[in-house]
Amino acid sequence: MRALVLILLMLLSVICRAQTGAGKTLVIKVRAPKESCTIYADNNFFWLEKNNVVRIKTRGVSEDIQVVLSGGRIIAREGESYTLFFTQKNIAVITVYKRGAYGREVLLAKQYEVRGPVLWFCGIKTDSSSRVLKLKGANLYAWSDYFKQAMPVRSFDMVFMEDTNRRVKAKKKPELFHSDSCMLTGEMTNKVLHYQPKYNYIYFYNIVCEVPDGTKRLLDPIRLHAVVDTTNKEKLSMWYSVYRKTD
Repeated sequence: MRALVLILLMLLSVICRAQTGAGKTLVIKVRAPKESCTIYADNNFFWLEKNNVVRIKTRGVSEDIQVVLSGGRIIAREGESYTLFFTQKNIAVITVYKRGAYGREVLLAKQYEVRGPVLWFCGIKTDSSSRVLKLKGANLYAWSDYFKQAMPVRSFDMVFMEDTNRRVKAKKKPELFHSDSCMLTGEMTNKVLHYQPKYNYIYFYNIVCEVPDGTKRLLDPIRLHAVVDTTNKEKLSMWYSVYRKTD
């Protein structure tokens, strides 16, 4: 009998609660999704000698985003995919903007290294040395680690000057030379062969190479450095080095 009374009391309690809540609207608070932005790329760097594709995905952003690339150009867009084009090795920054309450706001900024081919000068790889300058064949060419092949140099400039540390009454102006091929001109060759380690300064710039799709890329300047080989006692010889020009 007591069990029956308890069951009846529970039923009356439920009925009373249902009547009390009748006519009221249930409100469920839903938080807006947090804004986020992600850039997807094949590597943590870009290749100079090819077009690079990245995918930019956002979450919780209602307005259309704006993507800006420094150090290169965006040449195509298809949905979330962007095709990037670079003409020289440098640092590229992708900045994604959204429309905020007070104008354009940065949603994400990400930095990438742009890697390019390695330049060879007269048989000497950049950042290495040799006793021999190979003047036959291509004097300048670029090796692509991406394509695993050599890429031709189409033109370059050369600067020849006297070392500023040399004590001379009248300092000579730098001499400028240009070649429309991968070969040193006659004047360039003469300067290279008569290089004086303590007094002369030679570097090459505006080095333009052609990639497999036929477009052009600009490579870093290089500097030719030479010292007398003191280990060779029988005849005077030189050690030649090629460095990336940073100054």
